[in-house]
Amino acid sequence: MANRSRVTVVGIPARDEARTVGAVASAADAGLHLAFPEGTNVVVLAENGSTDGTVREFASTPLRARKVVASSSGEGTGKGTNVFAIMDRALELDADRVLLLDADVRSTEPRWISALADAVDSDEPALAVPAYRRNRFEANTTNHLASPLLAAVFGVHVQQPIGGEFAFNRAFVERARSWPRPDSAYLYGIDVWLTANALREHVRVVEVPLGRKLHNSPFPKILTLPQQVLDSLFHVVLRTDGVRSPGFAAPKARAAVDGAAVRQDPAVVTRVSESVARYMDVHRGDVRTLFPSACSVPSAPWGLRVTTDDWPQILADAVAAVAEGRFEPARDHLVALYVNRVMTFWDEIEGLGDGEIDELLDRQAAQTVRAVQEKRIALGGATGPDGFDVRHWAGFNDVSPAWSVQV
Repeated sequence: MANRSRVTVVGIPARDEARTVGAVASAADAGLHLAFPEGTNVVVLAENGSTDGTVREFASTPLRARKVVASSSGEGTGKGTNVFAIMDRALELDADRVLLLDADVRSTEPRWISALADAVDSDEPALAVPAYRRNRFEANTTNHLASPLLAAVFGVHVQQPIGGEFAFNRAFVERARSWPRPDSAYLYGIDVWLTANALREHVRVVEVPLGRKLHNSPFPKILTLPQQVLDSLFHVVLRTDGVRSPGFAAPKARAAVDGAAVRQDPAVVTRVSESVARYMDVHRGDVRTLFPSACSVPSAPWGLRVTTDDWPQILADAVAAVAEGRFEPARDHLVALYVNRVMTFWDEIEGLGDGEIDELLDRQAAQTVRAVQEKRIALGGATGPDGFDVRHWAGFNDVSPAWSVQV
């Protein structure tokens, strides 16, 4: 990299992660020392309204790198607020590379630092995204929304586009300053906002294998997180010149499912199912109108049996609806159908091996690409809402606290 400032920033976005933030910071510090022993290394904790001692734990963790804390109010903020704060600090420090590590991860390794940093060692804008193995009952928003939709719209298969452990260089940070930021990008929409904009602008995106990822289960946020992810993704989709044809190179076969399988808390699953059932009772007519592919889906003990073959058509309906100006209904109704897809997926993979599940997810993504291509959707004629509002989900999400918008 020309004119390297040799300043590396590792940013840790956090809210109430006192139990794990110290270990993540220590792993980051060890990795920085190994990768850049002669450089200027900075670890930035960006937190918003933590009340459990997260800042105190970070401050008391011995590091060789310089420590910086960026704090903001908890109200109306989220993960994206913290990521943008890290990017701002990186520019102030004249950093030539920035890495992001989620604060709740229990498997962070020092080697991740050099692996991610090497991937963005370039004068041109570059983004590194993780590729790791995860519990088969996790990564649902990744597997069933973000990854197939990005492949379908941008023609590029990214297995884990919202994984959290990202890296980018100074050129990327400067480019990203010009991208419009929907409100959801300040929440859980930040990861897909980064990846989707990179793909939209043909920025180089590198997948970096990191091994296993062990962290707190995101399932209790299954009604809040995907809504914010879809909101940010759809905003970027509407700024895209059109649905792009897939590249000539075949997508790399997925190897994302970990041998360990830990089921989600049955009590939380029940509450989620009940919330979605109430939502569908109110909006069933509009769901059927907006998602014609869902009309023939049969019932199941959890609601609807949305199979691997059904789901790509439903995703294609969603893209078409967004392009036609039905942004919020498409976003919100898709969340309800997505939860039914997750429940069906868990039933489908019963007894399957890890490789068989990877193959199923690859097939689902490939079918989504074909389904969207076949609809010949025209983009650019509609715009997204000015702000982020839970809209149709108001009163239905009683699974996790309303402020639970942070990792």
